[in-house]
Amino acid sequence: MKKHFLYRSLAVFCALGMLSGCSAGHTGNIDGYEDIDPDLVITRDEVEEALGEGEPQFAQSVPYEERKKDKPAGDENKASGNDTDTDTGEESEPVIEEYLPGYDSEDEWKTRDTGSASYIWEPTVVVSIFVDEEEDLWTEEEREYALGVCRIGFDFIKKELDEKYNTACNLYYDWTEDPDLRYDIRLYESIPAYVGLRDEIHINDLADEWVETIPFRDLMLKYDSASVAFIVFVPHEGCSYSEMHCLLDDRSTWNEMSVFYLQDMYSDTYAYETPTVYAHELLHQFGAEDLYSSAGIYSDETYAALETLCQDDLMLRTFTKINGVYTTFPDEVYGEISPITAYLLGIGDEDAVAEVPELIREKPACFPGSSLDRAFD
Repeated sequence: MKKHFLYRSLAVFCALGMLSGCSAGHTGNIDGYEDIDPDLVITRDEVEEALGEGEPQFAQSVPYEERKKDKPAGDENKASGNDTDTDTGEESEPVIEEYLPGYDSEDEWKTRDTGSASYIWEPTVVVSIFVDEEEDLWTEEEREYALGVCRIGFDFIKKELDEKYNTACNLYYDWTEDPDLRYDIRLYESIPAYVGLRDEIHINDLADEWVETIPFRDLMLKYDSASVAFIVFVPHEGCSYSEMHCLLDDRSTWNEMSVFYLQDMYSDTYAYETPTVYAHELLHQFGAEDLYSSAGIYSDETYAALETLCQDDLMLRTFTKINGVYTTFPDEVYGEISPITAYLLGIGDEDAVAEVPELIREKPACFPGSSLDRAFD
């Protein structure tokens, strides 16, 4: 499969979302990637004008329209919000329709701290978006493989939380059981294998456009859920990553998303991406933090302690070295969910991070600060 690196001659002076991943434990740029000159600043309008051609085309997606519930039989004579019971002559209580379970409006939903994906123990709709690029197209066999990897990774999360932390985890993602959970789009350009600052605005904006063409609110009502996670599948090798909502972010970073590449760019043979990476990235959307030192969020002392305290945690690394060779596991999840990651997911108390107090959270399962402070490079 051909490599595609779209490095446009653009510079972006800020990062809109928290990006993390790249097969945990790896750092550094790929060959041919150049850092951005911070003195070169352009506006969003200039970005959009420079990008010009290559607008995405949508398939199997429907613009969202406010859902209208059918009136019960016999209610034809009742007026909305001012109903009168024809049997008693008394006014009945107005029917208040929830926007989503537990929320009366989108404004109320978007004032919570967790972002679109709520807590790991709440039912969550996982919407998959497969991107067909100009030259790289998904085959049905590859889609089936990706779903199989999801099953292994997500089932691991469910089992680990149930058996070790007595916590339920319900992820609705299987598009073979419900085709409405999968969408396909055609993009006449290539998503880079390694996403740096120069690509971030463009990809985030594209993803937000795709999301708004999907009736995900109806899906959430269908599954009685107020939590939604998005996965973008890219049909070539690359460095999988995630974008998460932080406490100080505004609504522009509300949609939480993971980008899964078909193949691992760090593998000498470009082997298919593994269930460990899929599980690692999805957990980010629920509050899990990268625990490896190249993430650069915490002090060197904290990262040194984490190497000992959670050495088998899948948020610390998604691979191992056998005789000095980078080794991944294609049909199982390598590692565990340690008490530290469980705490970051909102399970348990601060005792889990007593030796690494920098990880104490202001609010459960919520990333502190702003995603602007967590740029991916």
